[in-house]
Amino acid sequence: MPFYSWLRPRSYDSVRNLKTKKRATQKIKELRAAFDAHVKDATVLKNGEMPSDKSQYVRIATWNIREFDSSSYGYRSQEAKAYIAEILSRFDLIALQEIRRDLDALNDVKKLLGPNWDYIATDVTEGASGNKERMVFLFNQDKVWFQNVAGELTLPAGKRITDPFGDRFRVEGGAQLELPEGENIVSPQDLKIDTLSSGQTKIGKAVEIPIPEGTKIVLPPGSSIRFAKHARVPTTPDNKIDIEATNTPILPESAEIVLPPNSLLGGPQQFARTPFIASFQAGWLKLNLATVHIYYGSGATGMERRKEEIRRLTSLLADRAKSDSDSDADSYFIALGDFNIVGPGHETMDALKTNDFMIPKPLQNVPGSNVKQDKFYDQIALWTGESSRRKTYTRIVPYRAGVFDFFDVVYRTDEEEVYRPFMRKPKSSKFYSSYKNWRTHQMSDHLPMWVELRIDFTQEYLDKIELDLQAKLD
Repeated sequence: MPFYSWLRPRSYDSVRNLKTKKRATQKIKELRAAFDAHVKDATVLKNGEMPSDKSQYVRIATWNIREFDSSSYGYRSQEAKAYIAEILSRFDLIALQEIRRDLDALNDVKKLLGPNWDYIATDVTEGASGNKERMVFLFNQDKVWFQNVAGELTLPAGKRITDPFGDRFRVEGGAQLELPEGENIVSPQDLKIDTLSSGQTKIGKAVEIPIPEGTKIVLPPGSSIRFAKHARVPTTPDNKIDIEATNTPILPESAEIVLPPNSLLGGPQQFARTPFIASFQAGWLKLNLATVHIYYGSGATGMERRKEEIRRLTSLLADRAKSDSDSDADSYFIALGDFNIVGPGHETMDALKTNDFMIPKPLQNVPGSNVKQDKFYDQIALWTGESSRRKTYTRIVPYRAGVFDFFDVVYRTDEEEVYRPFMRKPKSSKFYSSYKNWRTHQMSDHLPMWVELRIDFTQEYLDKIELDLQAKLD
């Protein structure tokens, strides 16, 4: 359980601090009761036998903790970090997303959780789509053991994500086109046009205009022709490559056009935010967990990129699982995190279910993991490619599962006046205008999703040993 020594009243506490501590004490008690009730009512397999002894199962969760921690809406308060710690303490192993470069807030929560807790974190993913986020596994060492294997997942050449816009390049200063005689490029009608304060205009969304076949383009300065070693090319008698020096030289197929740096766009890409895989053991169960925060994007092209990332991830993990089955058939692969799944029947969910991945039955009927619980971004998926695996005595047995709505207890919608004094912007006399938005930066705009898996297979092991001994005796 977390350590809440900071709640004790101090001689130097202001009235405001004392009121905060009193409220936090009451809220933590309510959170504990609410989570107990939530677990009691959680979805259970119809024919599942739920063990009463906690040592017989591990409770795994995924939680996207919004911008943890960022100053965009003010840093987390000690009160918020206490609520986050209390929620995390109810799980044994948690995949966390949106952990930022500065780990102070995470370390504060870890300190509240106690010395038996530890975490493994990636470096931040740079770039606009990476959003300077880390992936983190937080775990209770009394229940879960890190197996000293961890790494970021990258896609090999030939299996990278296809840019929805295709390969393209930019010409500094603008491109010169020479159209075939009688051809024109016609702009689409009814474009959304925005006018800037400078008087310039810009289009409101991306547009693609077909270029007539046979159009010629002047390449950007600094372009070159490259021939690879052993390329088959025509040569002149004095051992030079035979390139006709006319206004329209024709190059052999073995020639490559090399564009100057920063002019080539698109092309095969890695994940926008690098997935993170780590190996753990809980009881008899060996688990390889891959945590993700899939690209979101916008519009049709953004959706295609999102689905492609999910498909590439499941393919990569399935290949890894098949390879590992030769050396360790009782090691299981789970993908969990923020997949930005639109809904149960959507193409994004279909993408997640490719390559023998499936959603555990107890999680198939839980509500969404956003604040309104109508979006299904977060998921936990198991690899079930069992046909190529020899099995001994372990297996994946899900028990209960759920999505915990902490906003029923803390930072409730009817408590805006209570928290209004804490909504002042840093180094400013102004206040944030939206309490509903502010509270998600204290807690999160995602709710934690969790599932319990059986980890005690002692009976199966003893049964197998007994059969082996009897076979020897016979």
